[in-house]
Parts: sequence; C-alpha cells; structure tokens
Amino acid sequence: MQRLNNLEFETHENIPINDLRDLTKNADINDCGFQVVSHLSSFCGFESTEHIQDYRVETEQLLKGTLGAVYVKCYDSVLRKNVTFERDTIDLGDPLHIEGPARGAITQWLVHAFSKSQNEQLTFVDITYVSGPSVTNRYMSNQAKEEFLKPGYRIRIVNTWRTLVPVLEDRPLALCDSRSVDPKDLIAADRVIPSLTGEVYSLTYNANHNWFWLEKQTLAEPFIFVMYDTKCGPHARFYPHVSFRNPNAPEGAALRESIETRSVVITKEWKAGLGVHYGE
Repeated sequence: MQRLNNLEFETHENIPINDLRDLTKNADINDCGFQVVSHLSSFCGFESTEHIQDYRVETEQLLKGTLGAVYVKCYDSVLRKNVTFERDTIDLGDPLHIEGPARGAITQWLVHAFSKSQNEQLTFVDITYVSGPSVTNRYMSNQAKEEFLKPGYRIRIVNTWRTLVPVLEDRPLALCDSRSVDPKDLIAADRVIPSLTGEVYSLTYNANHNWFWLEKQTLAEPFIFVMYDTKCGPHARFYPHVSFRNPNAPEGAALRESIETRSVVITKEWKAGLGVHYGE
C-alpha cells in the first residue's frame, strides 16, 4: 500500500496522565486553554442533518455564554465511534458521516495511577499559526470580517468535545497543557483533503508534557479547548489532544461515541487598567 505521509513515529512509555477530578482548582480556558463545562445538551441522538445543525447552534450559544463572545460561528462537527469501518469512500460533506477515533501511526503509552494504557493514535493540534488565519477567513462572513477584523478583538478557534454515552470509560480523551510544550515539540504537517489543503501540528515526545483527562466523563461534562488564539501571552494558545485506551475500563464498557465541534469565537479585549472594552 502506498504511504500517505512521510512522518516517522516512535514509541514512548510511562507518560503520566492526571485526572482532572483530583485538582483543587478548576481548569480555566482563559488560563490553561481548556475547561470542563456543566452543560446537558438537548440532543442525545443525531438522526438528521437538522439535528446536527441545531446542535451547532446550541454549541454557539454555549460558547457565547461561557466565553462572553460577541461572535461565534460553529463551522464543523464530527461524530465518532470506536469501531472499525470497512469502506472504500466517504462523503466529507455529509454531517451525519461517522468516523472512527482519529487515526495515526504512533503508539504511545499514557499511564494513570500504576496502570498502562496503550494509545495508537497520533497526538495532534487541529490548527497551526499558519492555518488559523485561513480557517477564520474561510468561515467568517464578510460582515463579520468588516466588524471584527480590527484591533480590540480576540479571535480564537475553539473545539468542544462531548461523550455520547452516559459515562465514558472506553477511549477517553487526553489533553496536553500547551504551556508544557516546547515550540520545538511541534511538527507542522499538511492536512490534505480533496477540497482543500490545511496544516496541523503533530506532537513529538517531551518528558515535560503535562497530560490531563476526566475519569468517567458524563454527557453533561463536555470539554472546551482552544486550537488557535490571536492573543499573545503566557496563556495556552492551542491544545494537543488524543484518545487513549483506558486500562481501568470494565469489561463490556460501552464503546466510545462522541461529537466534537470547531468554532470561530470572537471576544472583545479590555484596556489594561480601565473598565472599558477596546473597540467601544
């Protein structure tokens, strides 16, 4: 079979992963780049394109309320199941298309407590500093560009990730705090589909990486995390993520099903020391 990439992969063991439930302080997306929100969706099944579109609208409202955004455009959603699909073609334009866990050629080991969990997925970041502007330009309306592409506004691309099984134990999601990622750890790689070419980051191993997960994540505990951020500073501006095999999952645990979204999110920035927004 012809190779589809020129990347080379390594295996690493004994990578610790921390349970967010053990933290004394809740993670804040404005600081560490991700957080768990308390939100039970109105949708538990997706049987039509209308259901998908309504979920995207619901996601826009969730992000507006959580981040205080003046503009949110949910431009993409992906349904996933932890099953093996056998098919020759897929329709990337079908919002009801179901994918398996994001595939890669890497084998890593993430460790929780004293158990090993094998992860055969490629750890990656959906957006790079190069592809971010292209994505925002592609999905923002001309009116939004005229109104918000100016000083005083912060533009982020934000993912949401929600389990569709009541309690997730099979293939949970792990997140790497990007403040623990050295820029040299990131490898920009082309992402090629028939309609366009984009760019993502693949993550190389570094013992300093700080990983997190949420044990027994429920339907009402979606992740939100940043993939791209125009605001400079010490805060997290992207988030490497990957699913992994949970060694503590009971036999017969419900196979992972999930829905994730990607949205352009715009917020006003505050002038330092003053109680007014830029742009007002």
